[in-house]
Amino acid sequence: MPDFVTITKQVPVAGTYDVAVCGGGPAGFVAAVSAARAGMRVALIERYGFFGGTATGGYVNPISGFFHKERRVVGGIAWELVERLEKLGAAQVEYPKGHVSFHGETYKLVADEMLQEAGVTLYTNAFLSSCTLDGERITHVTLESKNGTEAIAARLFIDATGEADLCRMARVPMAAQETLQPMSLCFVLEGVDLTTPLLRGYIHHNGVGGAASCQMEIHDYLAGCIAEGKLEQFGGPWFNSMVEGGAVTVNITRRAANAADREEMTRAEMQLRRDMFRIVALLKEKYEEFRHCSIVASAVNAGVRETPRIEGIGRMTVESMLSGDAPSCPVARCAHPMDIHAAGTHRQSLTKLELSPYVPHTALIPRRTDNLIAAGRCISADAPSYASLRVQATLMAVGESAGLMAALCCRTDRSPAALDASMLKRAIDERGVVR
Repeated sequence: MPDFVTITKQVPVAGTYDVAVCGGGPAGFVAAVSAARAGMRVALIERYGFFGGTATGGYVNPISGFFHKERRVVGGIAWELVERLEKLGAAQVEYPKGHVSFHGETYKLVADEMLQEAGVTLYTNAFLSSCTLDGERITHVTLESKNGTEAIAARLFIDATGEADLCRMARVPMAAQETLQPMSLCFVLEGVDLTTPLLRGYIHHNGVGGAASCQMEIHDYLAGCIAEGKLEQFGGPWFNSMVEGGAVTVNITRRAANAADREEMTRAEMQLRRDMFRIVALLKEKYEEFRHCSIVASAVNAGVRETPRIEGIGRMTVESMLSGDAPSCPVARCAHPMDIHAAGTHRQSLTKLELSPYVPHTALIPRRTDNLIAAGRCISADAPSYASLRVQATLMAVGESAGLMAALCCRTDRSPAALDASMLKRAIDERGVVR
């Protein structure tokens, strides 16, 4: 049998746009709204039938990164989302630390509404499969769905896929990285007794009185289970309110793998699912609070903390983070500690930020491309700085700035690398994205 199969076919162009955003997670859906509000014809391609990604499909709750030392540093569309959820009784800002607990199904609804209000054309249940290049310029992306293979044409493209799928297809160089942070499969538990000291102070991550978010009694118990050979690995644990009802989201599993590799992802997700049931059984065995609980849902995919990132024309570095110096055009600010989860153990390194550092716009611009912008966790950053900027609030700000960058590139007929940084900064300031 041959090692390769050659496939040649004509693909219909389903639409032509100013901006096409690939990926509808926290960064991607905000990028699409942002570009559309700036007057662009925008398409958003998403592999699932909903938006919000790691928040809504991954049960990563709360949203972190809005506040630094009790001062909000992220505004714009991200904060508008929070306010809209609050009005519906579906979000709670956990002051003073400022994490945002939310109800995932309502988040999906509000994201739908924001995209439709902005006039974004939606391609859901569609998987990005390839792109067409003309030199260093992308002319089309190709997607697969129940409609078959279709192409989308655009002047500017935004890669918000997380794993930098479009950047890889466009032959963008990727930064070398030896160790990746592990992934977790978050899930929802119902029937947990939240009224006792074991958990009642751990489902709202407000930091009142210096309270920690991680439940250390359960952490120590599970570490002992590892020593006894009952468990291989875990993380945290972190429990969180879903605002409505009595169920809680749980972040407690951990496995190392490269999510950009299909085989590794398959292996890790099957391990994580087994770990989820094993850990819940151990909790039921030890604690009365869990005796009658049940798993009612788990994330559609394992939550990915880290995959290899692009090489940008600029880069976020730990040195720039610690210096506090502002770049010529900041696209977001970081508020979350440098949070590094060990790949092979239950350990975690957490370094608090004395300052709220800035993400430079050049970190969003991939090398060797003329009309591609990165948004979300695939932007150019070293490992320590990435460990802070990877959280949802910061990446939503990155997404809004990416949408503005794409709109300005279309309006001025310039590549992202040639765009006037001062013009982009004014647009970001007018939106109040960076505070």
